[in-house]
Amino acid sequence: MAVRSLAPLVECLGLALLVPSAGGGQDVVPPRQQHTSIVINIEVPVRVLRKDAFVDGLTLADFEVFENGVRQPVEAVYLIRDREVQREETAPGSSPPRPHKVRNYVLYLDLKEYMPKVGEALDFFFSDVLGAEDSLFVVTPAKTYKFRSEYLARVSRRDVAEKLKGILRTDIQIGNSRYRNMMVDFYKLEDEEFPPEMADVKENLLFEQAKDIRDLTELTEERVLGFADVLKSLEGEKHVFLIFQKEVLPAHSFADDRQAELVKPVVFDIEKIKRYFSDAAITVHCLYITKKPAFATRDLVQGRQTLTSQLLELSSDIFASFREMAVATGGLTETTANPNAALRQAAEASSNYYLLYYRPLDYRADGRFQEIVVRVKGEGLKVTHRLGYVAD
Repeated sequence: MAVRSLAPLVECLGLALLVPSAGGGQDVVPPRQQHTSIVINIEVPVRVLRKDAFVDGLTLADFEVFENGVRQPVEAVYLIRDREVQREETAPGSSPPRPHKVRNYVLYLDLKEYMPKVGEALDFFFSDVLGAEDSLFVVTPAKTYKFRSEYLARVSRRDVAEKLKGILRTDIQIGNSRYRNMMVDFYKLEDEEFPPEMADVKENLLFEQAKDIRDLTELTEERVLGFADVLKSLEGEKHVFLIFQKEVLPAHSFADDRQAELVKPVVFDIEKIKRYFSDAAITVHCLYITKKPAFATRDLVQGRQTLTSQLLELSSDIFASFREMAVATGGLTETTANPNAALRQAAEASSNYYLLYYRPLDYRADGRFQEIVVRVKGEGLKVTHRLGYVAD
């Protein structure tokens, strides 16, 4: 299920496995590299909004950058519009690097059922977002696929989108088959007639099944940090779209103590995760699809009314963790029933931004996290950017 798809992506990119390639044949991916380069210039993508509209008329003089509370000289500001450098301004005597031309996109599609709006989102992504030189990794509930730039350059985008939609339909069925079957089995057991004296036995069986469903989802700190390491090893910009659907337990009212036991909180260090993800050219957008999977819902009849049963949500803590990744990298967080609209909004954020470069006044490779704060002159502005970097 959803979060377990991090493991195939780590394997695909970081462990030198032969992986399925959407371009035909297979790609051999080199082992994961450690992040050991010496920092000279610090790169900070910055998004500036006024009433949800991108502000594109800012100059170098409008930005102030602080590292650990100390103001730093900004060496350059590049305005990126539609993924291209539209305007650049450098400080006198500075020689900052040019922005990356290579972009890597990761579509993480943790869906319990296929939705037409997802198909519309994929059509938009291939036609309006993905560039000719970009690479794409698609994580489904069953597999991870790499679409190489050479393949994308020679095949119709419409054909690629249609092929991926077919793959996604199949992988959703395969990847969620156990979850779906366990939900169905739970409700069958719930409907089964037991003698009154065996009511406790039935309740215990239902509880054990509910725990098994709960434990299908696994998100560990090690896996999340491994995901970040994999992204860091890629050259150029990394834009991650985490699109995942609400995951629930069967609608059954257990005793309060048992109900509480079914809640499985995320136990890793959120601050550590935030800092780890902010330390690279990674932007994470977290899109949480609130539509419940149809096979998980169950109607209850009371009198003449049909009521939709209340389902215990399993994914709220996972969403909170992914949201922190988005905050750490300056990405977008959206809770929505419409994945098409949400992906369009996230794509807009990943395509239009300012890229700032500054050289730290007192850089020391001490392995400590350096906090970045960007301020922009003007009223009513919303500013997002990565939280900082590790001086290594």
